[in-house]
Amino acid sequence: MDIISAKNYILDTARLIVPAERIVLYEVDDRLQPFGHISSATNEYWGGLYSKFVALDPYHPRYFARLNESVFGTTPGFGVDAESQEYVDGFRKVLGIKHKAEVFLRDAEGSIRAGLRYVRLNGEREFTAEEMARLSKMQPMFANLWCTALVHNKEGQILTGLTVREREVLDLLLSGYPNQDISRLLAIALPTVKNHVKAILAKTGYANRSELLSALYRAGHVLREPR
Repeated sequence: MDIISAKNYILDTARLIVPAERIVLYEVDDRLQPFGHISSATNEYWGGLYSKFVALDPYHPRYFARLNESVFGTTPGFGVDAESQEYVDGFRKVLGIKHKAEVFLRDAEGSIRAGLRYVRLNGEREFTAEEMARLSKMQPMFANLWCTALVHNKEGQILTGLTVREREVLDLLLSGYPNQDISRLLAIALPTVKNHVKAILAKTGYANRSELLSALYRAGHVLREPR
């Protein structure tokens, strides 16, 4: 599943799990900055206004990067530190936001890679403990789906940048062949195989072949028996 399909699937499923006036899905970069927001309700004013207050957002990913929990909100027992008055007056009150629930999607190492934000407006009820429990139960599924999509996206970038010969070498690496066998099967010198492996790692940004192969296996590749 690609990034766009994963976003739409998660957003559509999130609506079914817990209803809310607005649900926003956003990505998180390596500097813990949110970006790429998509919303269940189109509101350009919301997006433009949020960009002015993102630094004051009490649910900003940077505050939760080292925590073990992944579900927070205004529901008692799921709260965060008090919001600044500037944020409340300039953002929440302007948009009529009363209740919030935040679900962080983490990778296998625990890093936040995306987030889901549920919003209910003035006059609507608070998120219940049972609804928060539902979000906690679904969080691993959403996180796995999202991180798998990220790896698939990375895989696409990998294959796009490789030459035909480099793809052949990578395919044999995925089949579990050592360099010596790859040299024999492709009828090329062993130093040439090593150079191809180095080029593949340089283009993909992985430190070694173990990291590269692990990423591709997580993307859905299965270690095949040598042919």
